[in-house]
Amino acid sequence: MKNIKFILVLASLFTFASCNEWLDVMPDNRAEVDSVEKVQKLLVSAYPESLATVLAELSSDNVDNYGPRMVYSERIYTQMYNWEEVTESDNEDPKEVWGAYYGAIANANLALKAIEEMGGGPELDACKGEALIARAYAHFTLATLFCKAYNPATADTDLGIPYMDSPETELNPKYERGTVAEVYAAIKRDIEEGLPLISDANYTIPNIAVP
Repeated sequence: MKNIKFILVLASLFTFASCNEWLDVMPDNRAEVDSVEKVQKLLVSAYPESLATVLAELSSDNVDNYGPRMVYSERIYTQMYNWEEVTESDNEDPKEVWGAYYGAIANANLALKAIEEMGGGPELDACKGEALIARAYAHFTLATLFCKAYNPATADTDLGIPYMDSPETELNPKYERGTVAEVYAAIKRDIEEGLPLISDANYTIPNIAVP
């Protein structure tokens, strides 16, 4: 009996030791961004992987309905064209676009948080500018797609989208949509703060102009 109790005590000690080691591990797979180089690499992901081109084009007046002659059209395209609820899955369906742009915003916010924690400075100014502009662009695209068009007469009451200006730190947080006016005001702030910080000197590969 004493031997059994001794074994149970040892097992408990090992369990607590393992638990402490487990609690020391980062709670998710986010990298620790603690250098200029890491911030620059993170900003590569501050741009959406799925574009809104197809969704925007099919929802516009640039597309015609050919009726029964359009035998090769896919259901998702018909749903987008008719502004119906999209039930099909595609790498450019509304749900995918929504997630891709908010994913890009999340990475921009992580870069901005890392810059703040490192104390900022001239060597990080261009990165900060890029992150702010990327965040503004993503929110602008989402507002264009999922909100009413900006109308000065109604923007203060029209529903906007959640404007994400900090990394998520809790599980399943709840966000307020705010108004279209508030979203565009936040976009304006990010652009006005970020644009003066942009510098081509921050990039090792020069921009190649397309003729």
